Amino acid sequence: MNYKTLKWMLESLVKVYRCPMCDAEVSENSVDIVWAAWNTVNIDIECENCKKHSMIKAEINSVNILPINVWENWIDWLRKSLENIKWQITQNNNQSSSTKKITDTEIVDLNKKLKLNDLNAQDLFNQ
Repeated sequence: MNYKTLKWMLESLVKVYRCPMCDAEVSENSVDIVWAAWNTVNIDIECENCKKHSMIKAEINSVNILPINVWENWIDWLRKSLENIKWQITQNNNQSSSTKKITDTEIVDLNKKLKLNDLNAQDLFNQ
C-alpha cells in the first residue's frame, strides 16, 4: 500500500470515526495498525473513553477512469438527448405561459363573493 494513501486514510479515520459504544471521538494515539499488506490494512482502535476495541479492515483499490469504454456515437447521443430535454423544457414553458392568467379584477370579484352571507358554491363559478 502506498504510504500517502495509508496516511490519508488514517488521518480521515481519526477525523470521522466515533466509538460505536459511547460516541466518543478517537485520537491518533488510540489507532494501531495490526496488519498491512498490498492494498489491505487491519486497524485496532481503542476508545479512550470506554476502553472498547474496534477492529477495522480497510482496502484501497485504485480505479483507472481514463480508458472508459466510450463508443463513437455516445457523445452524439448525449448531445441529442440534452437538446431534446432542452426542447421539452422550452415547450413546457411556452405552454404554461400561454395558459390563461388570473387577473386582478377576478381576484377582487372572488373576494367580494366570498364575503357574501348567503354564498352558494355555484356563485363562485358564475361570471
